[in-house]
Amino acid sequence: MRLIHQLGDFIAKVAGFNRKGEHDKALEAADRTWGKLLDAPRELIEAVDTPTLAQMLREPAKIRAAAHLCCEEGHALAGKADPVHAQLRYRRAFELVLEARAIDPSPDDDAMILELSRLAPAEALDARYRDRT
Repeated sequence: MRLIHQLGDFIAKVAGFNRKGEHDKALEAADRTWGKLLDAPRELIEAVDTPTLAQMLREPAKIRAAAHLCCEEGHALAGKADPVHAQLRYRRAFELVLEARAIDPSPDDDAMILELSRLAPAEALDARYRDRT
């Protein structure tokens, strides 16, 4: 539980950099946060599909933290005028929320899904997720 609270603090820091327009710092902080969230090389995190990443994270709270982190990375990339990679991060965030909701639904999931549906349309999701939105 302590790790989840720490992750929340780290994600808030990333969000703070984004609000200030310091998108490079946000991405650097996000990279460090991934190291805390999942002891795996960033390249592996990027290479695996969403169901595999969710299995690696195991706990719904960690999966949701990863979704929030992906969303903040998307905001940072959008702020750096990189809409293609931002879209990929939003899509991953959306899929992770759906994975967490499938394991242990939370009332907060609906708000996150609504926000992400504006950033990554359902048709952009992997086919296995399109009927879950």
